[in-house]
Amino acid sequence: MNIRFCRKEIGEEEVDTIISLIPESLPEAFKSIDPALKKKIEEISRDLPLYTKDSFVLLTPEGVKAKRVLLLKVPPSLDPLELRKVYSQAGREARLKELGPDVAITLTGLVDPLVEIEIAIEGIAQGSYLPNLYRTEKRERDLENLILCHPPTFEAQKVAGKAELVANTQTYVRNLVNEPASVVTPLYLVEEAKRIAAETGSEIEVLSVEQAEKMGMGAFVAVARGSDQPAFMVKLHHPGKGGKNRLTLVGKGLTFDSGGLSLKPWESMITMKSDMAGAAAVLGAFRVLPLLRPELDLMGFLALTENLPSGKAYKPGDVIKAMNGKTIEILSTDAEGRLVLADALAWAVKEGAKHIVDVATLTGACIIALGHETSGLFSNHPSWTEKILQAAKKAGERVWELPMFPEYKELIRSEIADLANSAGRSGAPAGAIFGAMFLKEFVPEGIAWAHLDIAGPSWLPKNNKSISGGATGASLRTLIELGLDF
Repeated sequence: MNIRFCRKEIGEEEVDTIISLIPESLPEAFKSIDPALKKKIEEISRDLPLYTKDSFVLLTPEGVKAKRVLLLKVPPSLDPLELRKVYSQAGREARLKELGPDVAITLTGLVDPLVEIEIAIEGIAQGSYLPNLYRTEKRERDLENLILCHPPTFEAQKVAGKAELVANTQTYVRNLVNEPASVVTPLYLVEEAKRIAAETGSEIEVLSVEQAEKMGMGAFVAVARGSDQPAFMVKLHHPGKGGKNRLTLVGKGLTFDSGGLSLKPWESMITMKSDMAGAAAVLGAFRVLPLLRPELDLMGFLALTENLPSGKAYKPGDVIKAMNGKTIEILSTDAEGRLVLADALAWAVKEGAKHIVDVATLTGACIIALGHETSGLFSNHPSWTEKILQAAKKAGERVWELPMFPEYKELIRSEIADLANSAGRSGAPAGAIFGAMFLKEFVPEGIAWAHLDIAGPSWLPKNNKSISGGATGASLRTLIELGLDF
């Protein structure tokens, strides 16, 4: 999606559609529009109910260059997160009703204009995305050009430029996650990481399974062993200014998870191409942050593999050793994400990480706890927790902190090894906390660490009024805001 500002009055812009969210009074941009059209918009907006699936498409009279107006009614008071959802709904309706490719938007004035510009661009891009990558019959009138009805000040153009980059990157991440696992393999993601490193001037190091094994990454190697696809550990580094203020992102990249020998039911495998959404979000952050904040010292680690059953696969009852020397009893091969992340975290620590966020579709238990709207946040450091919560709020993503009380450490106890990777049965209590407590064992005291479990919001099981079902790009905007304020 390309962004520009209005060059003329709203009625003089040659666009396919004007999108307008109407609070109590018409947006300022309508002050110079055709009087008859303005009166009609006022009449319709009075009758439109709030927060509804109903919108109204009004064809414009001769003399108005825009072909139509899409109207949605909003309350006179609206917080930024809810406003983002309504813009997303507008984008979705514009795409489904084929109202593009050229769309102008009027700002409501309900929040600071610079904040609203960012929300509007990202929201409309989020809503207008359709996951029809392999449809032979596609809707052709995509939203390609978004025109903002606001003075093109330096500050406004800067905000719009950032929002355009973030919105296009969110589309990139969603496409990655929506692609079939036969396309997005570990090697495919390695090639994407190399391309992003080249584009942003970042360094990249790629470890094969054999190299990972030599470094002692027994947990990662155990999971990788079951697949015929080559597996990789990847390190990205954009040095920036260097020094101790280094932000480190770690992403789980299971490009397909069958559960291994602890095989999932077939219905549960259908969406398991999305088990690399954490790694995709980290790749997206590396696509944006070095461009928006080149002075930031940014490291990223991706654990890329499949989890499949075979004669080479690791087995329940095995004991494996991670890079930091801790031994792990395998009670379920379907608790593999924490294993590959364990070695990724240990590698990050070895490379000097001091502030870490790992992002993973780690547990179905987090979906049970928080649903598909909210990511679970676990952390060992209160001020780091608060910084991530503030970044999520600014990004318009819902994140909720869950506890890691010392008593929960009993969950991960093994009789024969240092740790158990699972409670050993489905329906065990505190499943999301179990996963976080396990990961915490691979981050030494003194390092600020947080774990984002995005199992719920990374994938919507069905469409809603503001976003298509499938991949959402969850946590990408939070990681970007965290990096910008780090």
